[in-house]
Amino acid sequence: MNLRLILIKLYKFKVFKRLIPSLLRKFSFSEGINIKLKNFKINLNTKSSIDREIFLKGSYDKDKIDFIENNVDFNSIDYFLDIGAYIGYYSLYFNSKYKNIKILTFEPILESFNQIKTSLNQNSGHNITIYNLALSDTKGVDKSWVTDLNKKSGFSIFDKEDLDREVNNNNYSLQKIKYQEIKKDCLDNIVNIKNKNLVLKIDVERHELKTIKGAKNILSAFNNKIFIQVEIVDNLKDKTISLLNEYGYKVIGSIKPDDKRGGTDYYLRNFN
Repeated sequence: MNLRLILIKLYKFKVFKRLIPSLLRKFSFSEGINIKLKNFKINLNTKSSIDREIFLKGSYDKDKIDFIENNVDFNSIDYFLDIGAYIGYYSLYFNSKYKNIKILTFEPILESFNQIKTSLNQNSGHNITIYNLALSDTKGVDKSWVTDLNKKSGFSIFDKEDLDREVNNNNYSLQKIKYQEIKKDCLDNIVNIKNKNLVLKIDVERHELKTIKGAKNILSAFNNKIFIQVEIVDNLKDKTISLLNEYGYKVIGSIKPDDKRGGTDYYLRNFN
């Protein structure tokens, strides 16, 4: 029995629920660790809580992915867009199950982008194209910020009002904020998709409104049938949902976060 299987068995016992993740965080590997899940391989950095969850549970966001699969016929889907991919779990998962779809994966943080590349090198015959970009409503260079470099999934594109609000609401220390320069562009500048069926997953840490504005041509094209999962924080809910309503989308469901700091995932589509 390998070390991972031993840790997974121990993790099932209540007494080890805190100990095992702490050990994984302490004894992480500099180049990450590659593991085999049910249908694909993925590179994990066990300093990250999300990566540790995948290592120990063998899955991530199961309820959210189940909602997508229960409401989408993937046999008729042409593209899956993973916007704010982090380490590409959604991309790898859908690629492993549905070989007919083309997957476009967007991740601006270099370390996470490199993890995706490492994973792709271990999964032969994939149909995934990755972009080291943030999707926004303008093209250029910007900076992103995070409170802990081990929480790369929490990087946010810099906006002073947003940063001030997050610092005040969560008692963050400005002295501990870490920044990284990133490239950004509009989805409409990158791809021109017409007469296709798409699924979009958007998880961009409070930048969702600008991401959607930069994808207006694709999202509002009458001949594209599109299903969207988008994480929206409470203070942006009305504006974001209203804009998507203007583009012809209706909310068909939502999944609330496990913690107060996360956004609610909303599910919308522009077809019946």
